[in-house]
Amino acid sequence: MNEARDTLVTLARAVAAFTAYGPAHPTREGALDAVHQAVARLCEVDPAPTFTFLGDEIVYGLHPLRGLGEWPWAERFSRVGVQRIEFVATPDRDDVSHFMDDLARRLRRGFAESSEARVTRPTSIRYGLVHADGLDGDGPESASNGAHVAGRPTDLELEADTVRWMESELRGGGTLHLAEAEGVVFALLQVMHQGRDILLPLTRLKEFDQYTTAHALNVSVLTMALAEHMGHSSSTVRRFGVSGLLHDLGKTRIPTEVLNKAGALTDTERSIIQNHTTEGARLILEHDAELDLAAIVAYEHHRRTDGGGYPHFHLHRRCHGASDLVHVCDVYDALRTHRPYREAWPHERVMKYIIAGAGSEFDVEVVRGFVALMDQGTRVATRVDPEPASPPVSSPGD
Repeated sequence: MNEARDTLVTLARAVAAFTAYGPAHPTREGALDAVHQAVARLCEVDPAPTFTFLGDEIVYGLHPLRGLGEWPWAERFSRVGVQRIEFVATPDRDDVSHFMDDLARRLRRGFAESSEARVTRPTSIRYGLVHADGLDGDGPESASNGAHVAGRPTDLELEADTVRWMESELRGGGTLHLAEAEGVVFALLQVMHQGRDILLPLTRLKEFDQYTTAHALNVSVLTMALAEHMGHSSSTVRRFGVSGLLHDLGKTRIPTEVLNKAGALTDTERSIIQNHTTEGARLILEHDAELDLAAIVAYEHHRRTDGGGYPHFHLHRRCHGASDLVHVCDVYDALRTHRPYREAWPHERVMKYIIAGAGSEFDVEVVRGFVALMDQGTRVATRVDPEPASPPVSSPGD
């Protein structure tokens, strides 16, 4: 990704020159040439490079772009209506000049006027705000042509394939790749913001790899939706999403015949399954120290608010807030799934169980937020009778 980083560094220098100097100034012309050449080099290795600016974070394609340190321009671009830049083809010098002029004008004003949100001339550079159905901004194609936010249909097949690949890598003793996990979470977040119901149907999934993959994706997106609903920042939402995606990673170390056993578990088998929390935390920390929050969630997501659950804590303490969110989302998605040892529960029964567990199994505020989220998202009533729901046959998240 060196070319991508070089392009952004060159772009920032050129914007400063365009803001400071008038047309035809030698410094400005030199900066324009530098940007044109940098973009051309980038297009040689990536025929359609795309940058998305999420607050102070930068995403190149579907992966976070690291190595720029405290790069302030991402937030500045977003503030003036440039959340995304797409090079749909290698631009000529006039395209780059027009783009730089407009970007510098927006930055000088500190905002973008609605009349500047579109252009009338054809250009190979698209830029503007990211909306649910695509890119609302400049260029020959606008959001009305049906372009998707991520530049491809949002059927999540690629994300499911990526999660399966990550799991198979770990089963074979391979490496956990942070970039791939963050890329999946970014794609889920984009689809979530389209306002669609993107939870993968779990009612009749029976194959182990199908279940684990769909469950990981569902818990990730549910956790992000809940975190966003509860007012967390965009960067925190994405970190929680990665934690939700990786929460059951320790199950890659459990034999499938134990996980899929239809009958009652022996004490040894139950101990093996419960150890997936400790094993998951160890796996995550071994592969990437930056995933410390994901490791905490993997370790804590089966702990109860009243001190029960597993693993056992020698001294009672509160779990991390991310663990509380993932716990509720994990139980909801697990109970909505058909497993060899029980049938899937209907939505209303799962909600009754979660509400009954507020203050004992689940954090009260998290349950309140989850109920409000489900009322808003599924448009079904979650008001329950006083009697508690019957407990599941096995631990809900297993």
